[in-house]
Amino acid sequence: MAKLYYGNGNCSIEGSNIRGVEIRYRGAITITDKTSESFAISHQGNGIMVFPVGEGFLNDLFDYVGEIKIISVIAADNNAQKVSTSIHRVMDYSELLTSNSEDMTINSEDLSAGHLSGIRPSKTTLDKQIIPNLNTASQDIDLYLASGESYGGSFHVHLKDNNAMTGGEHDENSKDLYYKKVGDDKLTPTKNPSFTLRVNTRRSRGRKIKRTTKTTSGTGGY
Repeated sequence: MAKLYYGNGNCSIEGSNIRGVEIRYRGAITITDKTSESFAISHQGNGIMVFPVGEGFLNDLFDYVGEIKIISVIAADNNAQKVSTSIHRVMDYSELLTSNSEDMTINSEDLSAGHLSGIRPSKTTLDKQIIPNLNTASQDIDLYLASGESYGGSFHVHLKDNNAMTGGEHDENSKDLYYKKVGDDKLTPTKNPSFTLRVNTRRSRGRKIKRTTKTTSGTGGY
């Protein structure tokens, strides 16, 4: 059992061996990633994905400015198994305060507040735009240059459109990278907003980045 907490500009999760989180929400926020370098956060539509690119487990997820109401959450452990997760809004005083109702100084109509922290942005944005300093050796993935030549070494992934490019950090020399679908020798661009590069965290298989359709159910590449 895991618990997701949010409110007052922060979102975190408590639970054993949590490796991945998928959040569905309403609102718009500016996200500041609070996870370690072993994790990354991506956003698309009304979904926020927190997924691993290394070892470790999740606790503090992100700080935010704006308005958010979390509708549902899916968490997965280090065995890629779904973990039952409850949602707790920090401003739910009836859950967090132990004082008697007659001793409370806050108005009852204010108990439903807490979705807003700071100003409301026009759309959800991320403070980190790339997953930096990945390597084909440690990720055990086959990537190719546009010429068809196999690529080995450092690369990074743009979270906006999942585009993998050469180099640990993005610069003017970064080049697009491609992959090949199983049973097909044709080069396919990694740049595709409809898909997400995720890391396979099953220890028996090692850490592999694979392309999986982003869904709102199941734990997929976690």
